[in-house]
Amino acid sequence: MTTTFEDEARAALAAKSDAERQLAAAANCPPWRHAAFAAIMAVIVTSPAVPLPARLLLIVGTLLAMAVIVRSDRKRMGMFVNGYRRGKTLFVSFAMLAIDLSLYAYNVWTSEEGGSTGIILAVGALAFVVSAIGSIIWQRVFARELGA
Repeated sequence: MTTTFEDEARAALAAKSDAERQLAAAANCPPWRHAAFAAIMAVIVTSPAVPLPARLLLIVGTLLAMAVIVRSDRKRMGMFVNGYRRGKTLFVSFAMLAIDLSLYAYNVWTSEEGGSTGIILAVGALAFVVSAIGSIIWQRVFARELGA
């Protein structure tokens, strides 16, 4: 008995759906991963409180931390999923980016106006919370998009 084109297409679509569900399950991040991302964003948002030469070292440190996260994801899951992928996750990424950039801009303004370091640190703590929640939401949207 020969397989029809429609049967082959159904089998291919079923295989694709299975692969997407497996990908969504593999991309389930542990809590430390969300916290690590949030910490990176909080450091960036808080960086205006630090004098310029040290601020550059903070930025280098965040870039290194991002590389460690990418490497960890690849080791743990066999892949790294970019947060700026198309689909509904992109809206989550842009919302987080808009909030964190606004908090960063506020901290730059506060720093330039001679504002309190305590305020800058509090805004950084807010960035941590926003980024951690955003990371969790992003993961849930990603899993939902893949049918998990």
